Amino acid sequence: MEVIEEPGLRVPIKSWLPRAEIEDGAMEQLRNAAAHPDVGSHVAVMPDCHVGFGVTIGCVFPTVGAVVPAGVGVDIGCGMCAVSTGREYKPKRMDARYWGRWADAVRAAVPTGFAAFKERRRWGGLDTRLRARELQPLLRDKAALQLGTLGGGNHFLEAQVDELGQIWLMVHSGSRHTGLRIADHYTKQARALADRRGVATPPELWSLPLDDQIAHDYLHDMEWATTFALESRFRMLEAMLAAFGMEPDEVGGRDAFINIHHNFVRPEEHGGIALMVHRKGATSAMDGEMGIIPGSMGAPSFIVRGRGNPESLQSCSHGAGRRMGRNQAKRTIDEAALKHALGGTHTKAAKGYLEEAPQAYKDVTTVLARQADLVEVVHALRPIVTVKGDSKAKDD
Repeated sequence: MEVIEEPGLRVPIKSWLPRAEIEDGAMEQLRNAAAHPDVGSHVAVMPDCHVGFGVTIGCVFPTVGAVVPAGVGVDIGCGMCAVSTGREYKPKRMDARYWGRWADAVRAAVPTGFAAFKERRRWGGLDTRLRARELQPLLRDKAALQLGTLGGGNHFLEAQVDELGQIWLMVHSGSRHTGLRIADHYTKQARALADRRGVATPPELWSLPLDDQIAHDYLHDMEWATTFALESRFRMLEAMLAAFGMEPDEVGGRDAFINIHHNFVRPEEHGGIALMVHRKGATSAMDGEMGIIPGSMGAPSFIVRGRGNPESLQSCSHGAGRRMGRNQAKRTIDEAALKHALGGTHTKAAKGYLEEAPQAYKDVTTVLARQADLVEVVHALRPIVTVKGDSKAKDD
């Protein structure tokens, strides 16, 4: 861990990514967070850090007495869910045709990319009354059709095998269109409030003070989006099990699913100080807490256990992190290179996935090694086959 202290910063920046590897744009965003008038003890930078909107992805940003919508991001509650099937991977029997049929069954059950269900899903959470009343119709018109769907970008459904030869299933997904609209709505509210109060904040880091009802409205609607995202992951994981010929009860039901989300804010106490801890592209890693750190498509993923390190505000990275922007990846990576990177898996290379090629991401094993003081590895998972949607989506 490296401590960065500079003139003009209200608090230090503690980074698990070497300073020399923090891109200029990301460093500027980290400075803005560390200079924010509501910033807490320090800003923690995870080893998967890269440029985001307002706040970097891979950032833990604590505040006192306020919440910052940009500190959570647009894909509220995006996260990971995984479960061990308990079944042995048998490569000779489970060949390319076997996994091709499994992937086709998953695609038939789970809409991906911009697709959605044609009929509304049933779920009690869809009866929730959002505090942003103008967004209420979205629960019926969008969320009810997108519940249990994957989306695009870096989201995926994957079958994997651990070091013991056991098959795992994993989901990475978020809160879809409604979560995005909630984020945009409250970001605009925060900007308008800052203008009315004449409060100067760094670019895009407008805050909602906790002494104003609007902050609590945001927290309420953010929590709904996080719960929606979780229910979606559960449903997709159940669909993946079904494609594998299994019932959820055979793995212990939803209680056996490991879930960890990023892109959220919640009240926590650190060093005796009450903070609102924003984790954007970072996950909670409290002592003993189970988590998931995925690699990119074709790269390994890891089931981890948190160490509760106070220096990172009990957090860790949410994945490998991009090293190339989407446009750069499309310019520099071709289908042949993607096919080579997917060697050893049953995932077919396609032009539509070039932006998500392993080469566009940091090496997840290096990212993991840099946070050995934040988490310990419980299982290392090698990908067998990956199902993705259209990649034309925002980063989370």
